[in-house]
Amino acid sequence: MKTKLLKSICVLAAAVIVLMPSCSKDKLADLNLPQNAVGFAVPENIFTNVILNMPKSSYSVMASGMQYYSTYKEVPAVGDKYYSFNGATVDFGGATTGFYTNNLNRLYVLDQALAATDVNKKAIVRIIRAYTFHQLTDIAGDVPYFDAMKGESGILTPAYDSQQAIYLDMLKELKESAESLNPANPTFTTGDLFYKGDVTKWKKFAYTLMLRLAMRLSEVSPAVAQTWVQTAVAGGVMTSDADIAKIQYTNTTGNVNTKTQGLQNGDYVSPGGDNVEGGKYAATFIDRLKSTNDPRLSVISVVWQLTGATYTANNSPAVQRGMVSGSLNTRPADFDTYSEPSQLVLNLAAPLIIMGPAEANLLLAEAAVRGWYTGATAAAAYNAGVTSGMTQWALWPTVGVSSGTITSAQIAAYLAANPYLSTASTEAQIEQINTQKWLSMYGDDYEVYANWRRTGYPRLKKVNYAGNVTGGFMFRRFAIPNSEKLVNSANYLAALSRQGFTEDFNDNLLGRVWWDKKAGLPFNFN
Repeated sequence: MKTKLLKSICVLAAAVIVLMPSCSKDKLADLNLPQNAVGFAVPENIFTNVILNMPKSSYSVMASGMQYYSTYKEVPAVGDKYYSFNGATVDFGGATTGFYTNNLNRLYVLDQALAATDVNKKAIVRIIRAYTFHQLTDIAGDVPYFDAMKGESGILTPAYDSQQAIYLDMLKELKESAESLNPANPTFTTGDLFYKGDVTKWKKFAYTLMLRLAMRLSEVSPAVAQTWVQTAVAGGVMTSDADIAKIQYTNTTGNVNTKTQGLQNGDYVSPGGDNVEGGKYAATFIDRLKSTNDPRLSVISVVWQLTGATYTANNSPAVQRGMVSGSLNTRPADFDTYSEPSQLVLNLAAPLIIMGPAEANLLLAEAAVRGWYTGATAAAAYNAGVTSGMTQWALWPTVGVSSGTITSAQIAAYLAANPYLSTASTEAQIEQINTQKWLSMYGDDYEVYANWRRTGYPRLKKVNYAGNVTGGFMFRRFAIPNSEKLVNSANYLAALSRQGFTEDFNDNLLGRVWWDKKAGLPFNFN
């Protein structure tokens, strides 16, 4: 009604221009804006939103695929039983979760809102852009990269770039960005949930991410990998828990850990009785923790035991047991006796680690095994990685029977009972390092899934559930959304052809991305 009235006023104004000024389209548009709207970008606020949306929580298939969790049901069993392909599609454009429509778009808007003199801020935007794109290309392979986010320039059907080209550019972006960071220049402060503007720590973040990406090339291009590993080490990677990039939640309205919220909403939690997803911890995970007397077991796992009419959480290692992956299709009678996440893990105020020194040290350990790093022995770097992987649990506030504090005596006892295999074969050392990475990075399903494809570790249990869609093998990549076949068909088909894929079998779920080249895979079985 207001719009019609305004149009009428403008028509009248045009007729009696001598009596009153004309109405411009801009002024009319302004009248229709909400009175409390902000008509300009606030970089600090956008940056906060970017960090809050860095964790990808919509791919639970990876957590069950890496056999942290198991379910007895078929519907949620994409990663547990490979029963359906619906959960293995890349989220290009979801309203709140899509890679391009979510953080990549925010990063574009943020970069445009910054002045050319905001060198530090622009560098950090480039670092997070590399982080976001590496997650995208790691699960999909070739994707739009150089032409992405250029709709304003008229590029509405962007070309798909090779993963090799994307990786080389991401490494270049990280190097240039890290080198341009200067503590003397302004940066994000209150909006920086990781480091509150500490540029030195952002440098470590960039170089640790560089180390991660460099090691991703270990099988496909070892010489290039070695060069970038050494560049990252020279720049300075994370070394202590103070360097951890984490989001600390408060369990207040709008500020809760979304991953633990998903667990609380019934994905893999009872306590007692059934749950929505029919899930518990997987036997592969619990058996490893239990057989090595890992002190993390009593931190992250409980069994809810019925006493009278009351369920009580028991975190004693002796009672913990995992459910075998992919072997069930009805709720087992002993469902209550299986382990599930502790109250500490499920705390909505729990932190969410994006990247930390546990990963950095374990990557350095592998680099040392390969002869690419001489700053410490593989054993020393491994022990440092194990230690960080345990001490980081102190960041979780104690809830219920579980405490996140693991003492130095407990860590020393674990390392003594499970020493680094310095005299073993190169492959055995790589297996030990990357199995430990699986344990230390529980919760970072994206990175563990990528690292498993690169190295083949941890060794997973064989799953060949009747009616599965992959012949009993875990997905090696995720399918491009069907919408791309309709709106960007030529570029989409060219990308599939270049990678040796076809449109058959849901866009080749078992096809390998460029860096996924290790011989002897797709599976190492226990």
